[in-house]
Amino acid sequence: MSKRELYFISGSPPCWTVMLALEVKGWNYRPRRLDNSKREQNTSAFLTVNPRGQVPVLIDSDLTVCETTAILCYLDTETPTPPLFGGRPAETALIWQTIAECNDYLQGPIGEISRPLFRGKGVDFKDQIADAAAKVRGELGLLEVRLSSTPWIAGDALSAADLVVYPTVDAVDARCRARGRGNAQLFGIPAGPVFSQSRRMKRAHQNLAGVRQRLSPALEMKGLRRPAGTRPCPG
Repeated sequence: MSKRELYFISGSPPCWTVMLALEVKGWNYRPRRLDNSKREQNTSAFLTVNPRGQVPVLIDSDLTVCETTAILCYLDTETPTPPLFGGRPAETALIWQTIAECNDYLQGPIGEISRPLFRGKGVDFKDQIADAAAKVRGELGLLEVRLSSTPWIAGDALSAADLVVYPTVDAVDARCRARGRGNAQLFGIPAGPVFSQSRRMKRAHQNLAGVRQRLSPALEMKGLRRPAGTRPCPG
């Protein structure tokens, strides 16, 4: 029995990032879902795991790793193949640059869009969403330029950059779908090239060997269909 566990909240892009990374690395683990509606991340039981009450949290035997990028680095050190942070200095620099750009320039505006949609208040915050959408469009345009010449965001191979950026970008479209809003265009967010690319990335992630072998909680929580011939992870 694996002593690895992952605490996560359904629909959280950082949690999905880590789940995809676990699948890429082929790690078996027990998913420990926390119910955000019940604020289970603030219970005394979970605060003994992470005093900040934040997810994702990876438990590997007697080691506890918090924070998304720290978990990615740990996974990459423990299981170097396939590499998440490149094999050459230039690749590594571009991957980290892309992650920093996502954290600094995409996550904030996307949060200003997705939070009202999650609460069903998109119309009430239409101006905020429109302002944030303009910022998101600019960042997506820069990503599209890069994707026009490479199959993955930071080069020729799947990397941590893809695993961080894709769930972040997809969060907006996911909120729209969850609330029956059609698509992001309703709020002035174009389902443009990068959103189309994110759907191609989604199919690519579904085809990863680890996802084919067993149902990824990451895909399950996003409402994707189970790939043929797979079985659920043990709960």
